[in-house]
Order: sequence, then C-alpha cells, then structure tokens
Amino acid sequence: MIEKSLRSQRATERNGETMRVGRVPLPVGMVLAAALVLSGCAALSPAVDPVLAAPTSASNSESTGTEPASEQITFVSVVDGDTIETSAGTVRIIGIDTPERGECGDDQAAAAIVSQLAPGDVVTLELPAGENDQDQYGRLIRYVTTATGADLGLLQLQAGHAVARYDSTDGYPAHPREADYRAAQLATLSPDGSVITVTCDAASAVPPAATTDRWWEQYSSCTKLKKNTVGHPTGPFNRDDPTQAEPYDWFANRTGNGGDGDGDGLACE
Repeated sequence: MIEKSLRSQRATERNGETMRVGRVPLPVGMVLAAALVLSGCAALSPAVDPVLAAPTSASNSESTGTEPASEQITFVSVVDGDTIETSAGTVRIIGIDTPERGECGDDQAAAAIVSQLAPGDVVTLELPAGENDQDQYGRLIRYVTTATGADLGLLQLQAGHAVARYDSTDGYPAHPREADYRAAQLATLSPDGSVITVTCDAASAVPPAATTDRWWEQYSSCTKLKKNTVGHPTGPFNRDDPTQAEPYDWFANRTGNGGDGDGDGLACE
C-alpha cells in the first residue's frame, strides 16, 4: 500500500514537471518579432496625414495675383515731380520720369503734385503683380492715386512734366498702365537722357536769328550749357562784368534753375 502511494506521488511530480515545461517562455526570435509588430503599431499612432506632413515650398515675396495690392496711407510732402514722402515711406511713382532737382521743369512738376495734395491727405498706393516692390534706393515703387481719383503719374504725363519710362520697353517690369502712359506723354528726352518738359522745350526754342547774338538762350540750365560741343563759354558768368551780365541774368534768374544758387554773383560755377 505504501509502495503504491509512492508510485502515485512520483507520477504526480512527473506530471507537474511536464506542466511546468509547457509554460517555458517563447523562443527569443518570436519575442523580437512580436515587439517589432507592436512598435510598428505605436509609430502609426496618432495617425499623420502625409499631405499635411509634406514640406511646403518657400513663399514668394512677389505678388502672384492679377489684381494690384493696394493700401491707403497719408501724404506727407513732395520730393520732386515723381517722388513723394508718405506715412509708408518714400514712394517713387511707377512708370514716369520728371526733371531732376535743379533742372528746368523740376519746380513745375513738383508744383503739379502740390496742387493735388496737402500734407495729411489720404492717397492710395498700388503695386501691380510682377512689379518690383522697391528700387535700388529703397523707395517703394507704386501707382499713387488721390482721394478724388487722380492718377499722379498720368497727371504728370498729360501736363507735359514727365516722360513714360522704366517699363517693359526699356528693360524694366511691365506695368498695366504703360500703354496709356506712353500715349499721354508730351515731354521728350534729350540725347543725354534728361527730361525736356513742354515748358522747357518752348523756352529753349530760340529763333535762329536770336541765337547768333544771344547764344546762351539756347540752354535751359547750366548743366546743359556745360555739355555743349560747339565752343560756347560754360561760365562762370559775373553779374558785375558788363560783358557777362546778360548770360548771368539768364542762368541765374530766367531759366528757373537758380544758376547762382549761393548768391555770390557768379552763375554756372
């Protein structure tokens, strides 16, 4: 009886060992595979939209639309016939060129803007698509329109104070109004590239008979006189010298260019 009990106990112990062997951990390879599957699932959570995750191209600073970008700002002052100061900074009017400061016609071109605007007036600036935002001097390049709807660029052209310039016909970006601007132009360009306004062109149109004795009246500024290639004296002209008094008076007082800017009695120094 005792022997039978011992055999039964050994059988039970062998069965226990068998059961324990059945619970041996899975092989290492299978564990690693399971881990990889689980980690792959974790990488997909949370879900990512591949379109949203894709990098976007860098933004382009130039306007790509077809409508001009516009803003309303405040006029401050006139610099010259094609440039103004505003609350947004210095603005160079698109597509026109007026005489440089000190040249014949500069005062009239500047006065034309003053006749339209007073400090504090609201104006609209427009930047056409494809146009440069600024010029090489950091000035904003814009159309300028008054509160009454006057286009300052067109106004200067129609008044004969400006030429149509700096557009697609001479290597600059095209602008939508360039055809109208060129059609409205009355002023001309001299061979040296300076602007000859209608007023200055008329002033320099001296009858041939008069040029024989009053040769200086061919020139609307000291700058143009000094560029002459026909041997005319280029100054300075002394107001106290009777032989030079008339040329002095012409360049100092009659051309509108202030040939004796420092008032020392010498013109075209």
